[in-house]
This record gives sequence, C-alpha cells and structure tokens, in this order.
Amino acid sequence: MKKAIRKYAGVIYIALMSVAVLIVLSCTNELGQVWTAMRSLDGRWVFAALGCIAAYLFLRMAALRHYLIRHGVRISWRTAMGATGVGQFYSAITPSASGGQPMQVLWLRRRGVPASLGTACVSAKFLGFQTAFLILGGVLGLTNWAAVSEQIYGLRWLVVAGYAVNGGLIVLVMLTLPRAGIVRWLGGWLVRLGAKLHLVKRPQQVLERFEASFADYRTALLSLLKTPSDALVMFGLSLAQVVAYMGVTVCLYHAFGLSGASDLWILTLQTLLFIAAAFVPLPGAAGAQESGFVVFFRGVFPEGNLAAAMLCWRFFTYYLLMIAGLAMTALAGKRKGEDSETLPDSPE
Repeated sequence: MKKAIRKYAGVIYIALMSVAVLIVLSCTNELGQVWTAMRSLDGRWVFAALGCIAAYLFLRMAALRHYLIRHGVRISWRTAMGATGVGQFYSAITPSASGGQPMQVLWLRRRGVPASLGTACVSAKFLGFQTAFLILGGVLGLTNWAAVSEQIYGLRWLVVAGYAVNGGLIVLVMLTLPRAGIVRWLGGWLVRLGAKLHLVKRPQQVLERFEASFADYRTALLSLLKTPSDALVMFGLSLAQVVAYMGVTVCLYHAFGLSGASDLWILTLQTLLFIAAAFVPLPGAAGAQESGFVVFFRGVFPEGNLAAAMLCWRFFTYYLLMIAGLAMTALAGKRKGEDSETLPDSPE
C-alpha cells in the first residue's frame, strides 16, 4: 500500500489540489459564475488556444529530432512524438518536472538512441528552453517593471527568487566548461552536507548520479558551442515554444471577449508567473500556479471572470498537456529499435 502511494504520489497530489480548488469555488458561490463565464467563451479563440498547445508540442518534437539528426541519429517523427509525450506526462506528475528528462532518455534508448546522446539531447533542449524563458521574461519584465511591480506588488520577491533559482542553474551549467572542478567539488559538498543533515539517504548513489548528470550537461553544452548555428536553431525553437505556451493566456483573454489589456502585457505577466512558480518543488507547481494566476491577473480579468480564466488556463497549460503527453506516448506505440538509424556520414 505504501509503495503504491509513493508511486502515484504526484497523481494523488494533483487530484487533491484539483478537488480543493473546486471546493473553494463552491464555498464562495463562484462555481455558478465560472460555468456561466465558460459557456460564453468565443470558440474561435478557444481553437486558437488549442493551436498554441499543438504548436508548442510540435516545436518540442522538432527540437529533439533536429538535435539527434545533427548528431548522427535519424529518428522518425513517431519516435520524436513518443519521447516528447512521455517527457510531458512525467514532467507533469513529478516534483519540479524532475521525471520528464529521464523518461525521455529511456524512451529513446529503447529505440536505439545511445543513452549518452539521448541525455545530451534532452539536456540541450532544457538549456535552450530555460534560457529562452529567462531572456524573454527579463526583456519583458524590465521594460515594464514599474507596471509589473504595481500589479504583483506583494509577490515581486517570488519573481526575483525564480530568476535566482533558474538563472543560477544556467550559470552553474555554464561553469562546467571553464570551472568543471569547482562544480564537481560544490556538488560533492552539497551531497555530503545533505547526508550529515539526514536529507540524503544514499550519498554515494546520489553523488554518482550527480557526476553522470554533470558529464551529460557538459557534453550537451560543448556540442552546442562547437556548432553555433545549431545553438541558434535550438534557441529559436525554444523561444518559439515559449511564445506558443504563453500565447494560450492571450487567446483565453480574447475568448472571454475582453479588451483593454495589450497582448504584450498579458504575455509579460504570464512569463513572469511561470518563472516565479517554476522553482516550487511540487508536481506541476500545483497550488502556486493557481494562486499566482489570481494575483498576477487580477484587474486584467474582471472579478467575475478571474476564477473561470484561471481554471481554463490551468486546463490548457497543464491538464491538457498531461493528457496529450499520455495520448502521444500511446500512439507512438511500444516498438523498440525500429525508429532510429545511425547516419553513415557526418551530421547534416
């Protein structure tokens, strides 16, 4: 029983949080207003939001396939779809999206992609996505900081903390090139400290996993720096993913028939919300995302539409992606070793 609970802890937590949100809405008599607001949605903009989600998933598949082909392994779109889907699903149900990358590597390895290359691939995608998010959020946030500070007054520290955590990770990865020894020492020190505080139960295993992950990230970064054109392509695909993902909120704003707030302002708030909530160590940052949306978008969405907008946004950007990831994995099938081909010549 305990093993089953631990195995499905993420799913159980997500279900409990979803029920809690519905209970809160029921107790505040807002559930009826939410239903009324949803029934008035403009179908054209709802389909546009669906298009944003489809574009986001397709761009993730394209980035994965591009990287592997450029490094000598040609995979089918079917395999790329399965790897993207399984990564999306496990990212949704594990704390800090920690399960997505390992499952992608496993999916690719079972289809003939070497584990080292698969890990380098998902690492490069992660770096590109994080960098694109931070740059876009930084540009939008700084150019509108006075308005942002007024809008999210009490939560400015969350945005700063989000940048510190996510930006610190990027800096740490960049240090793996000129200062690899320092990073290894720091990682080992943190593991030993965790063991002394009884936070790490198997320090040797954790240290070995850290060393392996460190080597994979370093390999991915070196491969990108050796081919600047590939790095630009990966960054471009990542930036397009970010815009497509953030564009869902813009579509929903128009779906409610609202006007007055610019698309750029909505994109700014949504990007900063994602950065602020990204470091919360819970599956899907559940709880933080919902409450953050209410604070960030109060005044943008009228009081009568705010709860409905939050539920619709959460459905599109989380639950729908989780369902889509599961469906993509199932459609890709369970074939092994049939969808990848090592290219005989140098990468295209």
